[in-house]
Amino acid sequence: MRGRYLHRRRPRPATSAAPIGRHRVNEPYLQLLWAFLATLGFGVLFRAPARDLPFAAFGGAVSWGVYLAIKAMTGTDSLSYFAASIAVGLYAEMAAAMLKRPATLFIISAIIPLVPGAGMYRTMFEAVAGRADASLTIGFQTLTLAGAIASGLAVASAVSRILWLKKPGAPRILRRRGRR
Repeated sequence: MRGRYLHRRRPRPATSAAPIGRHRVNEPYLQLLWAFLATLGFGVLFRAPARDLPFAAFGGAVSWGVYLAIKAMTGTDSLSYFAASIAVGLYAEMAAAMLKRPATLFIISAIIPLVPGAGMYRTMFEAVAGRADASLTIGFQTLTLAGAIASGLAVASAVSRILWLKKPGAPRILRRRGRR
């Protein structure tokens, strides 16, 4: 019975952009939605407070949106990851200041869409398959992206400290929360 209907199946498209109804999976607005939902899910997994989940999820959408925009302009992954992590860091610092919550709450959740998990998987896959040259190449690319993320977060943290005068050596009267 099962073999009788095989001739009626249409072959799947060869691209990864399979349609969902009228929409394609790789449309930017759908990618932002997926980033929002993935970040929301990881926020729940990390047990972030319920009142902070929408802000953390919005940070994930911001990070992926900045990544897509810079990638479209430059075409380079490392610069895109760097700029997106700067955006995540600045967004997290602003959200933390406005909501009076720790910035790491927003950083950890919002950085999830940028984690180069596929690169880590492919590195290990090539290593196990015995292709050391491909494993080293992909591993170096993955480490470059991870370094871009870490550097972007460090730059964002430094910029936010300068902008909000949270420097350790600042006079007490100039500190943001330095009231008597």
